[in-house]
Amino acid sequence: MSMPNIPNELHRPSKEEVVIDLLKSIAMEETALSQLINAEAEKIQAFVGKDLDFPGCPSNEFILKFSGQVFKLLDVIVMKEWLLLRKLENVMEFNETHHCDEHCDCEE
Repeated sequence: MSMPNIPNELHRPSKEEVVIDLLKSIAMEETALSQLINAEAEKIQAFVGKDLDFPGCPSNEFILKFSGQVFKLLDVIVMKEWLLLRKLENVMEFNETHHCDEHCDCEE
């Protein structure tokens, strides 16, 4: 089975443009994750109180439930960070090792 031929298009991005777009997408996702982490930190600060006095007087059960919710969100963020790291590694590998053949029209 041979490799498929990608038809030429007038506005196909160059390899460099593709790499830049992928890096931008990683940066935008990182920014979104940092905003989520910041919002979660502000939520925790409001819950715990300025003087660590728990102004809402939550029960121990509610504190544990709150803590579990924070853990779940941070766990998802850590998984997303791992995926972004893998994406970055793949982009870097593509950028370093991509070699054109006679069917490729990128500008290398």
